[in-house]
Amino acid sequence: MSLSKLIKQYIVNDNISSYVIDDHFAIIENPVFSILPNHPYRNPLVVVVYCTSGFGKGRVNTHIYNLQRHSMMIVLPRQITELIDLSDDFQATYIIMSDEFVSSLGIGNTFSISNIVASSPKTVLQDRAKESLDSYLSMCRNLIPIDNNPNRLEILQLLTKAFFLGLGYFLHGTNKESNSRNEELTASFIKLVEMNYMEHRELSFYADRLNITSKHLSRVVKETSGKSAMEWIEKHVILDAISQLLSSNISIKEIAYRLNFPSQSCFGKYFNRVVGISPTTYREQHSTHQIAKH
Repeated sequence: MSLSKLIKQYIVNDNISSYVIDDHFAIIENPVFSILPNHPYRNPLVVVVYCTSGFGKGRVNTHIYNLQRHSMMIVLPRQITELIDLSDDFQATYIIMSDEFVSSLGIGNTFSISNIVASSPKTVLQDRAKESLDSYLSMCRNLIPIDNNPNRLEILQLLTKAFFLGLGYFLHGTNKESNSRNEELTASFIKLVEMNYMEHRELSFYADRLNITSKHLSRVVKETSGKSAMEWIEKHVILDAISQLLSSNISIKEIAYRLNFPSQSCFGKYFNRVVGISPTTYREQHSTHQIAKH
């Protein structure tokens, strides 16, 4: 989904302060979303949420995070996100970037944002990090409206690259505990699941990709995460299924097709085994929430 379509689909108030460059980049201040609470959906873009007041609660994949003033969350493409609650005084600045824009920054070798963010998507910004973010946002807000500047996008890329490189220092500084070898293996497994769960639900695929046995993978993942490897795979499949059930009117058959099940019947049996009810019953029981307000 393009950035402009995402904004139109999920943001309901027109009188918001926004700074947008085509389908590459946007800064949006205090939007009101049409996203329903407790309705998970698959995030298509890179989204940075900087909370400036109030508090919010949400889920990224299987983990729940609380956002408070001066805290920041980064959500990556393909992650399943879910709004749980927002306080009445919740306000935030959203930085939205396309995958292509992030790839163009060329920071993969010096700062692995995906690895750091996947394990620690939320951070509370201390004074220096907050000042860095405020300065970055201010420069972007000043640059974006100058649409006759032929170098505008390139300058924005350089500013963003500098910001993320600096952010990497702060994130490393707040994550002082080094991951054990088993924790790193579990993180690699979960990342593989995020990328492949629609096509591969068999444990052997992931064990082969990690060059270990299925038995060893099962033991390590269970010991480090508290969930079995198969539970992680099932969790991602079901979260995506629930996202499609509750955020769209597409048929159960189409959802089964999108998730690469051989038939609607096979999908229904899988869903019922993991969740305890059929996809149709789940949709009927969870489709009456009100639109979320900030």
